[in-house]
Amino acid sequence: MRVACSAGGLIVKDNKVLLVKIAYGANKDYWMIPGGFVEEGETFEEAAIREVKEESGIVARPKRLVGVRTGTKELQNGLELGIYFIFEMELISGDLLADGSEISEVQFRPVDEVLKDSQVISLTQEILRTYTNTLPNSGLSKVENPIQTNNKYIKYDVYTSL
Repeated sequence: MRVACSAGGLIVKDNKVLLVKIAYGANKDYWMIPGGFVEEGETFEEAAIREVKEESGIVARPKRLVGVRTGTKELQNGLELGIYFIFEMELISGDLLADGSEISEVQFRPVDEVLKDSQVISLTQEILRTYTNTLPNSGLSKVENPIQTNNKYIKYDVYTSL
């Protein structure tokens, strides 16, 4: 079975959420949070940072893990397990800019509007709904102090509940 790893970034500012409009594939013309596949050698966090920047022009950093999606689907040559981590991210800098190939539009949209819009994919709406209805410190937050390990990790991050 093939395994596909991906990551996305949820950025909410002034009760507006960053969304991108997809320009291809099954989600063409739908809005969703920015995200995509983890490249070889990347962590989920690095993929979320890169994908948010590529798709929206925004530089952001992960604060906490707010959602996980797993699923198995059939492909022509077998099964694929998809693992998708969604991070709440802190906006650092940048101006909104759609990449013009994968993404046709990028906007900060009011949360209430997004939750009612049939052109926003259901997963984005569910993550946003859960995010807005939970305590600010819930979820899994990144451990700031390094953790000692006996294995030779190149990169090593841990997320725990507070």
